This record gives sequence, structure tokens and C-alpha cells, in this order.
Amino acid sequence: MPVAHCVSTTTGIILGADSGFCRLLQRPHADLIGASYRSITVADDLAKSAAMLDTLVDKAAPTQLRKHYWRPDGGIVAVDLLVSRFDAAGLLVSTLSWVEDAGATPQRLWQAALRLRHLYALRMEAWGRDLFGDYPGLILLALYLAEAEGRPATLADIAAATTLTPGSVERWLRVLVQRGFVAPRDGSELIQLGHAGLATIERLLTAALAPLP
Repeated sequence: MPVAHCVSTTTGIILGADSGFCRLLQRPHADLIGASYRSITVADDLAKSAAMLDTLVDKAAPTQLRKHYWRPDGGIVAVDLLVSRFDAAGLLVSTLSWVEDAGATPQRLWQAALRLRHLYALRMEAWGRDLFGDYPGLILLALYLAEAEGRPATLADIAAATTLTPGSVERWLRVLVQRGFVAPRDGSELIQLGHAGLATIERLLTAALAPLP
């Protein structure tokens, strides 16, 4: 687990930061010095951050807080802080630790797709087929898993994977081809994701892998 340190004023203005802090926030040192904690903290955590600042006592044991920071790419990282206050110098000293995201590797995306397929099956069983409302997502997921596992996907394969009739799959495929989510077959029996379909599924799976804000 990586660790970082920073020094700030008692109002939360950053005065000093080590390389770990820059790595945590994925920002250059110059962009952090003079910045307020408010500019890098997610909105939902601002109130508890302000409350923590108000309750810090000079030279008391460090106060622990879990909060979330924004990164420049829009990503969010969850951090555990230990904050100490030193009134004589008018400073706060913070130690931060966090868990590095291993990234959306093909293996992790495939595992997320398997979990999502399992959830789809549970939803269909719990609510019944007449209340299940995401057959396009189920078809795209079946195509994604087939391609990830190196299996060809035909109309019959998708029907078996989704428990839909071949006629229902065919109707959905026409819509998905029109939207660019599924590639046109051009006479071939094989069905493949289009660029938009692959990007959409991988974006959803990547979001499923990300920590909650």
C-alpha cells in the first residue's frame, strides 16, 4: 500500500507535498502547492473534511478520516488519512495511504463480464422473464464473452446464451446493427460486436471494477 505525506495550513491550503502525494493525485508538484483541499476533494466529502478540520486539537493523537480525491482524468481515488495539528506552527501534517488500482486488464474485464452475466441470470430468475428489461445488454455481453474466450458466435449460440428464441435475437440484432453496437454480418453466420458495442461494454465493465466514490 503506497503512502504519501503533505503539510497544509489549518484551513487546508497545501504548503508542501512529497512525490507520493503527487503520484496519488496524478498532478505535478507546482499544481498542488497553494491549492485548497476543497479543489481536489469530491463534493460529497467536503462537509466531513471541514468538520474534521474544526475538531483537530493541537498535538493530540492523529485524527483518522477516509475520503475521496479527484484526479485530473476524472477518476476518483479513496484515501485513508491521519492528520495531526500543530498550532505553534499553524500547520497540519497528513499521512495518506491508498490502494493502487490494478487497472482494467483483459483478465479483469473478462472476470467482470462473468460476474455481470451471473447477475443478469439472478435478475431474470428473481423477477421473471416478463420483467427483465435488458435483453440488448444481455446479447452484447454474450458477444463480448464469446470474443474474449475465442469462441465463434452464431445466432443459435446467442439464443442459447441469452435463453431468447432465435427470432427474438434476430430482431434485437437488427436494432443493434443499426446503432453500430453489432457489426453487419454481410452474409456470414458469425455475429461480432461493432466498435461502439465493444467500447460500451468495456466502459461498463471498467466502471464496475472502479471503487465506489
